Amino acid sequence: MRINMERNRERIDTEQVTPEQVTPEQLTAEQPSGGFWSDSLRRLGGNHLVLTAAGILVLLVAVAVLAPLIAPYDPAYQSLADSLQGPSRGHLLGTDEFGRDILSRIVYGTRISLSVGLISQAIACCIGVFMGALAGYYGGLTDTFISRTIEIFSAFPELLFAIGIMFVLGPGVINVFIALGLLSWTHYARLIRGQVMQLRETEYTQACIVCGGSDARVILRHLLPNCFSIIIVLVTLGIPGAILTEASLSYIGLGVQPPTASWGQMISTAQQYISFYPYYSVAPGLAIIVTVLSFNIFGDGLRDAIDPRLRR
Repeated sequence: MRINMERNRERIDTEQVTPEQVTPEQLTAEQPSGGFWSDSLRRLGGNHLVLTAAGILVLLVAVAVLAPLIAPYDPAYQSLADSLQGPSRGHLLGTDEFGRDILSRIVYGTRISLSVGLISQAIACCIGVFMGALAGYYGGLTDTFISRTIEIFSAFPELLFAIGIMFVLGPGVINVFIALGLLSWTHYARLIRGQVMQLRETEYTQACIVCGGSDARVILRHLLPNCFSIIIVLVTLGIPGAILTEASLSYIGLGVQPPTASWGQMISTAQQYISFYPYYSVAPGLAIIVTVLSFNIFGDGLRDAIDPRLRR
């Protein structure tokens, strides 16, 4: 039998296989897997639309960081003699009712929008992951109390809830961070709770518990690291919603206050001039559309690349 096996190996090694004779299943089987994150990056890199969205987001971050170098004027500088001028060589997107350069205010508004999206989601992530991990790990009365709290927070329309929080806290950038963080933590808590409940029953988690591992060690070292991919996707998909909510709050006067540049605030001010001066409202509106659409496309692509159910 051993002689026959060696002959078969020699025959297979010496046979010439043409590319037409190789099946897709054989090609997939022969390609080694580089691990979870390597495979995710490979899948993400194969989607050109997602890469385009990622490039736009990198450009927006660069604009926000380098705003003092990119903006042609101080966003708060006023020149009433130049008010409501159309696009020109001196002001590429025109000026507002106080003669301030619209392009400069849009550039500085990028800082507000991105910081609101990132900081508010960081707050929501910390609260939601903590509450979801407690509910999923301990269960019982803890799970019941946290689940009912999640249902109460989710019962209100998001925008109305944000308006109520801002009415209590008062307008301002810091209060916008807090309001949006309190608004969206329930999304994190729901998913982390379900994931932790599944991971709690796995063999390695039970082995850690049997070996005397503390609850904090089990949660921080074994459960939450396995939820990291879900958290990344939730943050990416939550940022555009936070940006839109901030723009809505600023539009009705409960968000960022003047003279700080905000896209929603610019649209609110421009509505009285829209009939004869559309540049004022179109420019910040396009900025919001491009930013939110890029985050949504990138978030969807990231979710598809990380989701193990979509792997082949």
